[in-house]
Amino acid sequence: MCLALTGVWAQAPTTAFDVDGIKVIFKPTVKEILDVRMFFRGGVTNYGADKAGIENFALNAIAECGTGKYAADAFRDTADVYSIGIHGESTYDYGSIEMECVTDYLNQGWDLFTQAVVNPVFDDNQVELLRNKIFAELRQKQSDPDNYSDQLMIKNAFAGTPYATDPGGTEETLSKFTAADLKNYYHSILDKSRLFIVVAGKISKEELIAKIHASFAGLPSKQLYQTPTYKTPDWSDYKLLVEKRDLSTNYINAIMNSPEVYSPDYIPFRLGISVVGGALFSDLRTDLNLSYDPGADAVMRQMPYATMSVSTNQPKAAVHEMVKMLNYVRHIGVSSSDLKHLKSSYITTNYIKQQSTSAITASLGEAEILGGWQIAEQLPAMVNKVTVQQIDIALNQYIQGLRWSYLGNPTQADDASPSFQDRLH
Repeated sequence: MCLALTGVWAQAPTTAFDVDGIKVIFKPTVKEILDVRMFFRGGVTNYGADKAGIENFALNAIAECGTGKYAADAFRDTADVYSIGIHGESTYDYGSIEMECVTDYLNQGWDLFTQAVVNPVFDDNQVELLRNKIFAELRQKQSDPDNYSDQLMIKNAFAGTPYATDPGGTEETLSKFTAADLKNYYHSILDKSRLFIVVAGKISKEELIAKIHASFAGLPSKQLYQTPTYKTPDWSDYKLLVEKRDLSTNYINAIMNSPEVYSPDYIPFRLGISVVGGALFSDLRTDLNLSYDPGADAVMRQMPYATMSVSTNQPKAAVHEMVKMLNYVRHIGVSSSDLKHLKSSYITTNYIKQQSTSAITASLGEAEILGGWQIAEQLPAMVNKVTVQQIDIALNQYIQGLRWSYLGNPTQADDASPSFQDRLH
């Protein structure tokens, strides 16, 4: 383990600087894999519900539908020859286009990346092929109960907010977008005030600046982007949303309020949710055999939240135990010795995740979206400062209610309904 992490700890610190009006976040590493991501701020706040999925569709298209220099097949062939990965997508809070390549093929990778960003061609035939591919992916997600139960949870918790819009879209909304619509939308977000670039890999700062200047100095600088105001709903009630489906097991989620990611309460809260996850696993799986994979997680978003989840054939007993374990952790807390072990495990896991340059650019970019890239860089130090008292305060201050979602057998849901009203105390 120590040998595996040595290279990570030895990496140079992250810096941020401006190149022709574009913010650049740069993490030099000794790795031979270079990863570059261009982020676009806004996510689902950039469009209305009637255009759900347009940003994800457009950013996929610029990576798959060809450019002025490369037809779609030539673009893919060049990427395959040099093992270059290019991918575009959009989530709730941001969109991005990523390029990953071996350092020896940086020039080839950078050329494809530049062409995709600056000169994409939204070819009608290629857009139709991509649309069909996205439809297939949507249908697969819809048939996956784990994924669909997450969507159900978001629907129950975020009605009336930007997160009520699925960034992946629906077949109904995606079927309406023409190639021209995607082109117009993409150029509407191609604005230096909205985007920034994150780079991790074996490249000098001077070479990086030169490449960004040569490729992107001429990008539009409309200065039209304004950061949206986010207000997470207050989940102080115990509302349940049930969707009937004939499944071999039932999928149950609970969503809870969370501090903002840049809040001093966030890291203690996140560690506390890890304790909740461990308690659920020990109780529901190990002791009672009520579920194979119970867990809890803190989700980093502009409107952050925490979740508990379980798949079970005994929903009444499982839900009762979930609330019981959450109450237990909120009142009994975590011991000093357990917190020491938790910190060590958390930091080690974080370093392991950061061993790929792709993971580095993803975490730095997401942190920048949520308040500043320094959040990702300073995570180990912030974790080390957390006290038992801070965890106790954070869990009890922010978790005041539970919004439940249930996917599965409706008869068992009716039987379990009293358990969904179990109160926190």
